[in-house]
Formats: sequence, C-alpha cells, structure tokens
Amino acid sequence: MKKIAIALAILTALALPLVAQEAGKPAKKPAVPNTLTSPTEGKIGFVAKDFKKITVKAKGAEAGTAFKIDEETKITINGESKTAADLKTKWNAKVTPKASDLETAASVEVTKKEAPGSKEAKPEANE
Repeated sequence: MKKIAIALAILTALALPLVAQEAGKPAKKPAVPNTLTSPTEGKIGFVAKDFKKITVKAKGAEAGTAFKIDEETKITINGESKTAADLKTKWNAKVTPKASDLETAASVEVTKKEAPGSKEAKPEANE
C-alpha cells in the first residue's frame, strides 16, 4: 500500500509542472508575412541571426508581421544609414514594403531618443 502511495505522489509531482506550464501564458501567435502596401509601424519582435528577416508587431496586434531583408533594403537609425546587424528587438520601427514584393522590406526606419543624462541613444518607447 505504501508503494502505491509513493508511486502516486511521484507521478503527481511529475505531472504538476506540465499542467502549470499549459495554464501559463497563451502561446505566441506566429508572425505572418506582410500583405499590405502601406508601411507597418511597431516594435521589432525578432531579428534573424542571419539578418535576413525581422518581425514588427504593431501596438494592439495579435501577431507580428514578418519582412524579409535583402541587400537593397535601406536601413536607417536616427537618419543614419545602418545595416540589419544594427537592428535590435523592442526598438520602434517603421517598415515600408517593396512595391514589387510586399514580403520584402524596401526600408526600415528606427528613431531612437536620447535618454536624459546618457550619451547613448535609447529606443523610443510607445507605452
């Protein structure tokens, strides 16, 4: 009888983390490829390790919008020309798609504000 009680206690202890994990945060919705001709503004949620894809999530949107980055994509931070490697998550960006390929970004514009008492620019906050 004691062996059964111990076995049940062990199984319960192993199952609790799985149940708690499912009851936590709702799963993130995957980013969807861009289909709009107008620019998308929001926070950068993801920058691919190879810097060939980013996602931007507009305020209030359920899922981010995915954009491909190619060698023709113009990237600016505070008006200065930069590369995709300079982009960081949680920065506010305005992404304009290419007219000929809506899934690819023609330009990515990031505006950062100087934090008081800091020499380094901080990402602009929308919250």
